[in-house]
Amino acid sequence: REGVRPSLRAAMKASEYREVCARLCGEGSRLVDRPDFESVLAEVPSVSYDTLVSIHSQDCVSRLRQAHGVHRRPGRLEAYCERWRRGESLVDLSEALDFPPCSLARLVLPALLGPGVQSRAAKCVSDPASLLSLFADDGAREPPVPPAGVDLARLVSDLQGCLVRDHIASPLVASVKRAIGLEYELVLYKVLSAAGVAFETESDLRKKGATKTPDALLKIPFMFGNRVVHWIDSKACFCSEDLYYNDGIKQFRQYVNRFGPGMAIYWFGYVEDIPFEESVLITDSFPKHIT
Repeated sequence: REGVRPSLRAAMKASEYREVCARLCGEGSRLVDRPDFESVLAEVPSVSYDTLVSIHSQDCVSRLRQAHGVHRRPGRLEAYCERWRRGESLVDLSEALDFPPCSLARLVLPALLGPGVQSRAAKCVSDPASLLSLFADDGAREPPVPPAGVDLARLVSDLQGCLVRDHIASPLVASVKRAIGLEYELVLYKVLSAAGVAFETESDLRKKGATKTPDALLKIPFMFGNRVVHWIDSKACFCSEDLYYNDGIKQFRQYVNRFGPGMAIYWFGYVEDIPFEESVLITDSFPKHIT
């Protein structure tokens, strides 16, 4: 990445957003398949790569939430376990179900391994080799016995395959998202420092015992046009209408109630047509002219 924000236009009209969504995740698209971002970029060259990835990621999360309740039903889980026992891999099963492999593994593992290790089984998705330790003899207690039909070595190999295949719900994807979020927090702090704006970071505020804090609380608020800004929150994602109403508003209202009006920077853009609340300025970059 170069600069402090995507180099191409990030904000877009609702009609443009719907067009991009249709190209990325329209009718017939599968949840487990990664879209051809390069082809979509060629079709909508005014939109940045990071914006496309963020839009696609949000669509996947939404579809995953809807599908999760279906696949976690006991009858279905037992059917999935039986298919695995008969030789179908978790990755092949996820392909057939169009459900991310790591999400499937988190549901299937406890059901497959049975009582005694259920509470710890799902954590093995992040570290497949640790599955073997659940059944190891540590000398302190009688080790549990793997259920009939469960080959632990095969299961470990399957879990490793899930980590490689999953582009939506794997621990690596979660780590990358956290890293990008931290990266853009640092971008915000550098921009504020370069502009001579005194502020306290989220970490500074938490050391004082504060909770529910924005990424930056300004020691002296500034004006942007006719808007007063007391705090700024950095968002390394695209702001769709669903994201704003399901996640953004609740969080921002807490900041407004505590600190007054503020600003949220969605570095990868936002839908311009959303009727944003007056108390929070939504933008995709730090303002060039403040007073």
